Amino acid sequence: MTTTSTAFVTGATSGIGRAIAAALAATHHVHLIGRNRGALDELAEVLPSAEVHVADLADGAQLAGIAGGIDRLDVLVHSAGVLHMGSTENLDPAQWRESLEVNVLAPVELTRVLLPALRRASGQVILINSGLGHRSIAGSGAYSASKFALRAFADALRQEEAENGVRVTSIHPGRVATPMQEQLRAWEGLPYDGDAWIRPEQVADAVITAVNLDRNAVIGTLDISPTPRARSDR
Repeated sequence: MTTTSTAFVTGATSGIGRAIAAALAATHHVHLIGRNRGALDELAEVLPSAEVHVADLADGAQLAGIAGGIDRLDVLVHSAGVLHMGSTENLDPAQWRESLEVNVLAPVELTRVLLPALRRASGQVILINSGLGHRSIAGSGAYSASKFALRAFADALRQEEAENGVRVTSIHPGRVATPMQEQLRAWEGLPYDGDAWIRPEQVADAVITAVNLDRNAVIGTLDISPTPRARSDR
């Protein structure tokens, strides 16, 4: 495939990130970033045009090194994330720290180092947030705090970069059939039924809609919810 459009997707090894990378690959050369080289290589092999970057998102030097090789970037998707559930009493400082480092600080730093490339292409930043980026429930303190902060970052960046032609979209899915959802259901002591929730491909469809929107408009914030039969998600 010959294309001049480029996309960069974090968390592309599974779940939402993998679905987004596959959807963007129809029209973009896709940079895949994650820590599992085997999973990234497997995905890259089936995409029309892709390359793999193995990196720890909490390592600013690694991110800067990757960004240094990208001159123009049309789409930057932040999909990587970690989930630590537990009460304030039970979650330890290391879990809070990882929640903030991976879910907030890594997207901030990666965006910062890629801003020159995004500005050259009048590109778009898409942040995959969560329904828990709007509200907090018992046990979600660390996760919700990180997602609230990510939403605040998106809102600020949208205003800061508007004059540079960079659009910013924050997508807040409800429960999605992913390994993270399995982890959450296990913590809740409830069965996992992937057929009851949003499919990763549906979130990817929303990303494509935001990317394909005419340049005179932007989807700032978008919520995606499961249908009522799946409303065991509080």
